[in-house]
Amino acid sequence: MARSVQDKRPAEQSDVVYGWSNIYDLAEFIRAHDLPPLEARPLFQQYGPSRQALDAAVKARNSCI
Repeated sequence: MARSVQDKRPAEQSDVVYGWSNIYDLAEFIRAHDLPPLEARPLFQQYGPSRQALDAAVKARNSCI
Protein backbone atom coordinates (compact mmCIF):
# COMPACT_ATOMS: atom_id res chain seq x y z
CA MET A 1 0.00 0.00 0.00
CA ALA A 2 1.45 3.38 -1.05
CA ARG A 3 1.92 6.11 1.52
CA SER A 4 0.67 9.58 0.70
CA VAL A 5 3.08 12.48 0.25
CA GLN A 6 1.71 14.03 3.43
CA ASP A 7 2.80 10.96 5.44
CA LYS A 8 6.38 11.34 4.19
CA ARG A 9 6.79 14.98 5.33
CA PRO A 10 8.69 15.76 8.52
CA ALA A 11 6.34 16.49 11.41
CA GLU A 12 7.69 20.03 11.90
CA GLN A 13 7.09 21.12 8.29
CA SER A 14 4.28 23.63 8.00
CA ASP A 15 1.61 23.57 5.31
CA VAL A 16 1.82 27.38 5.09
CA VAL A 17 4.80 29.00 3.39
CA TYR A 18 5.28 32.68 4.16
CA GLY A 19 7.37 35.16 2.26
CA TRP A 20 7.18 33.48 -1.16
CA SER A 21 4.74 35.95 -2.69
CA ASN A 22 4.83 39.65 -3.46
CA ILE A 23 1.66 40.21 -1.45
CA TYR A 24 0.89 40.06 2.26
CA ASP A 25 -2.23 38.92 3.97
CA LEU A 26 -3.04 41.05 7.02
CA ALA A 27 -1.89 38.48 9.58
CA GLU A 28 1.44 37.97 7.81
CA PHE A 29 1.98 41.74 7.60
CA ILE A 30 1.32 42.10 11.34
CA ARG A 31 3.82 39.33 12.16
CA ALA A 32 6.46 40.53 9.71
CA HIS A 33 6.58 44.04 11.19
CA ASP A 34 5.54 43.24 14.76
CA LEU A 35 2.69 45.76 14.60
CA PRO A 36 -0.43 45.91 16.73
CA PRO A 37 -3.47 45.06 14.60
CA LEU A 38 -5.03 48.50 15.13
CA GLU A 39 -1.92 50.13 13.62
CA ALA A 40 -1.48 47.61 10.82
CA ARG A 41 -5.04 47.64 9.52
CA PRO A 42 -5.12 51.30 8.32
CA LEU A 43 -1.78 50.84 6.53
CA PHE A 44 -3.05 47.65 4.91
CA GLN A 45 -6.25 49.39 3.80
CA GLN A 46 -4.39 52.42 2.45
CA TYR A 47 -1.61 50.63 0.56
CA GLY A 48 -3.27 47.33 -0.25
CA PRO A 49 -1.62 43.92 0.02
CA SER A 50 1.54 44.84 -1.94
CA ARG A 51 4.56 43.66 0.04
CA GLN A 52 6.78 46.36 -1.48
CA ALA A 53 4.35 49.22 -0.76
CA LEU A 54 3.64 48.08 2.81
CA ASP A 55 7.32 47.55 3.62
CA ALA A 56 8.10 51.06 2.32
CA ALA A 57 5.22 52.55 4.34
CA VAL A 58 6.41 50.90 7.56
CA LYS A 59 9.99 52.01 6.86
CA ALA A 60 8.82 55.60 6.34
CA ARG A 61 6.62 55.42 9.44
CA ASN A 62 9.51 54.15 11.57
CA SER A 63 11.89 56.84 10.30
CA CYS A 64 9.45 59.56 11.44
CA ILE A 65 9.16 58.18 14.97
